[in-house]
Amino acid sequence: MKSRFKKLLKGQGGFTLVEMVVVIAIMGVMAAVAVPMVNSNLSRSKERAYAADLAMIQTSMEAFYTAPNNPRFDGQRQFPIRGFNSGTALNEDRDRTGEALDPWVATDDSTALSTPLNPFRGIKGGEPMWRDGSDGDGDRTEEGLNSEKNSLASSGAGWFVNIVDLQGTEYAVDTRDYFMDFTKLVDQGLLKKVPNSASVDNTGGAAGGSYSWYVDANGNVNSLNFHFPTNGLNFDLSPTENPDADGNIPGDNRGFVDGVYP
Repeated sequence: MKSRFKKLLKGQGGFTLVEMVVVIAIMGVMAAVAVPMVNSNLSRSKERAYAADLAMIQTSMEAFYTAPNNPRFDGQRQFPIRGFNSGTALNEDRDRTGEALDPWVATDDSTALSTPLNPFRGIKGGEPMWRDGSDGDGDRTEEGLNSEKNSLASSGAGWFVNIVDLQGTEYAVDTRDYFMDFTKLVDQGLLKKVPNSASVDNTGGAAGGSYSWYVDANGNVNSLNFHFPTNGLNFDLSPTENPDADGNIPGDNRGFVDGVYP
């Protein structure tokens, strides 16, 4: 039996170096083709999940807004956004001489800003605006709401105020007021739970969420990339920040970010 086995193996060699190289090369080509396809499919699945969140949030937001018992402010319906419960001053409401300013009124003095309570609360949406510091490292943790001077001048870094007009009077509103308050939608039974994609910018959001959802001025739901939220809107853009040939504004991180979900 043993001799037969030896005869069977006699004359049979292993793979040659050339054969091994050919096999490895074939495997490399297959991997080169397969990996991008897998990544592409994964990215598309994440984009579909984002689109599903967007549709779900838009529908539930509209249901909240049009409900017969929608809480009114100044006789008007409110969106489920952070401004709904606005009541916190932005900055100290005193000018540079120490004199108190009238609430809600934005001063023409570029060195001071009044401390408005959002006069629209949840009635109107808008664009949350954030710009990175001069180092341009994308680290949003180093900036807060801008100082009085920079807020009105639309320069500097951090979260900006938005100047809004109400019956001929200008008011300054913290643009974070436009972010979604998901707890209101959950409390009303319009969402089963807060979407996993919702960031901590949203009331009810979590640290694992990559998107800061908000309601714009037209009542449409949109999002900013939580990690790099700069959207370039309402700023004095320098020549290097002007839209490119495709109309894209550098730093405009609204909507789906390729490969990012939740």
